[in-house]
Amino acid sequence: MSLYKNRKIILEVLDRVENQNSYLNILLPSFFKKYKPGDLDKSLIQEISYGVIRFKKRLDWIIYQFLFSKKKKLPLTVQNILRMGFYQVLYLEKIPDYAIVNESVELAKESPYPAYSSMVNAVLRNVIRQSVPISWPDIGEEPVKHVSVYYSFPEWLVERWINRFGLEMCIRICEASNIKPNLTLRINSLRTNMPQFQKELSRLKISFQESQYLPDVAITVEDYSNIAQTPLFQKGLFSIQDESSMLATEFLGPVPGDTIIDMCSGPGGKTAHISQILQNTGEVIAFEINQRRLEMVMAESRRLGIENISPVLMDSRKLNKEYLGKADRILVDAPCSGTGVIRKKPDLKWKNWSIKHFNELNQIQIELLDTAALYLKPGGELLYSTCSMEKEENDDVIVKFIEKHPNFTIQDSSSFVHKKGIVRFKTKIKEAIQLIPGYSGTNIDGFYMVKLKKDN
Repeated sequence: MSLYKNRKIILEVLDRVENQNSYLNILLPSFFKKYKPGDLDKSLIQEISYGVIRFKKRLDWIIYQFLFSKKKKLPLTVQNILRMGFYQVLYLEKIPDYAIVNESVELAKESPYPAYSSMVNAVLRNVIRQSVPISWPDIGEEPVKHVSVYYSFPEWLVERWINRFGLEMCIRICEASNIKPNLTLRINSLRTNMPQFQKELSRLKISFQESQYLPDVAITVEDYSNIAQTPLFQKGLFSIQDESSMLATEFLGPVPGDTIIDMCSGPGGKTAHISQILQNTGEVIAFEINQRRLEMVMAESRRLGIENISPVLMDSRKLNKEYLGKADRILVDAPCSGTGVIRKKPDLKWKNWSIKHFNELNQIQIELLDTAALYLKPGGELLYSTCSMEKEENDDVIVKFIEKHPNFTIQDSSSFVHKKGIVRFKTKIKEAIQLIPGYSGTNIDGFYMVKLKKDN
């Protein structure tokens, strides 16, 4: 596929992400299915698409300094052409400058705005020559604006994090959230073990490292975007899952023979991990409101050779009397804002969040916990988790739940934290495990988890 065809795909993706509020991780696979790019083309499309979304505000700040007319607002398509060009010039070393300029100008000429092609040409040539020194907002006078522009995050989120974590910690979070993540693989203990799996990776000349917190379960690999096409994946020897997500499943503490309910099972990573810890015994009842996501749970279970998952298509907030008092353990991995996984989903930065949005999520999270409480046996344990760093979705939810359900107690996590060597950020609930990118590890998502026990 030609360089120009790649750029046309990227431009269409970027326009749709912004115009239709689409999600990049869902949109790109649909484009790959439609256009069928080769492996190298696919990697380049992913690199530029994710890079532009990740550094959008920083790129816009730089672009603005090179514009001749700063009063006129650029059409979105032209702005995305410039963002693509600037990203390649500033962040990619292997693409010649002349090729970046030529392809960008051609994109402008064939867009609905051909009159902007000469401007695109001039602006890109100026940034290549570095004809204008780039200036940034002063961190002493405008700390929120500086962090927002320099690290490319919305001001409202930067302000929120500075107020909660302080300026230095906020910068660490932003830096870590802008790093392209390595892939973390969880081995399938039903079909292999760590020594055998490492031998297979070495045989395929795939470099790897043991994971920070779960060296017996997981490893990380760098720059191997097509690992899901290898025979190892097709044979079901591993799954792709972040360490923080695996820690939640391990903290739940499944015991072979347990009946476990996963209240929000799609797309199936934690569900499958629970089944593996159970060694295919007992039963994992997988609730999911979305038919497609439930199908993904079952497709993953078949690939991994899992036989103890019972899928149930339903809204987990609504009570189903069939499951009253049935579960030994319950996982409530609740829908959330996802501020802990921005490094993987950079488009989440630019969603139009508000206090109303957090309040709506808080209500859903409480309803899930209220219903889950009725499914748990006396003496049973429930794990609440999110991939968020926001207290409204974490500590605040648990405080409300405990006030409504005095027959539940928060369980101590210190032995688990010590055993795994977890670096957690202390929150209002001292037993909670809050993982923070850049603070808890260099290749870890932001994640929150609390274990609750139902009194006998």
